[in-house]
Amino acid sequence: MKRIKKSQAPQKLLDYLGQNPTHDWENDFKKNCQDGYKEVVAQLKQDQGGICCYCEIDFGSDLIRDDFRVEHFHPKSDSKPTRNWNLDWSNLFGCCHGGSDKYVLEGTRFIIDKRHRHSDVLKSEFVWDDEILNPLEIPAFPPIFDVAHDGEMQIGKDCPPEIQQKAINSLDPKKLNLNSPNLKEWRKAVIDKLRDEVNKTYQTSEDFSAAVHDVVSAQLTMANGKLPSFFTGHHQKPHIHPTLSHADYF
Repeated sequence: MKRIKKSQAPQKLLDYLGQNPTHDWENDFKKNCQDGYKEVVAQLKQDQGGICCYCEIDFGSDLIRDDFRVEHFHPKSDSKPTRNWNLDWSNLFGCCHGGSDKYVLEGTRFIIDKRHRHSDVLKSEFVWDDEILNPLEIPAFPPIFDVAHDGEMQIGKDCPPEIQQKAINSLDPKKLNLNSPNLKEWRKAVIDKLRDEVNKTYQTSEDFSAAVHDVVSAQLTMANGKLPSFFTGHHQKPHIHPTLSHADYF
């Protein structure tokens, strides 16, 4: 998970909410304000760099259909007269299907074993506001997670104490399950590829620190407004060369 900095709310969403303060997401806004819905989707993808707010997998470009859905962090079913969670911009995020959609990428992201599905699949209508990390509240720095050689996410040594339990809960198999076997495998592939690219660059430049800096900088640069899948894994430069400290990469 990484911090998400939201842009201003899409105007069509604000206009709709102003005119229909009690309307819901599925039966009202999404159905009857399709232009507004498309605007919301486009803005969420842009704000998040095209990656899931929880596991950081990309939403896809060569898929049968996007691995994307609009996530309500606080359950939209929680009806309160003072706040409509359905249409509250700060409550909307872009999320992948967590392995639950067999039609995404011809099934290569479909996870048959339900125990290994991830992101918001188990979240359902539970109120976990005080139990898991809200992407808006994650500090930009220092990183709160580290990623090991095998792709497993771990709580970073610099994770602020006040959010440490939420970070632990976010990894929990019964919560967001961010260490599901599939996610670990995909993250490991990212780290392995990064290591290979650094080694190739090093053979040319013979300056290992410069090679690491050049490769990682290129990987973390948004291409066409998109971040690489598993963005957090791209920060795990210390695992590429054990003799260099974390500070050497900044």
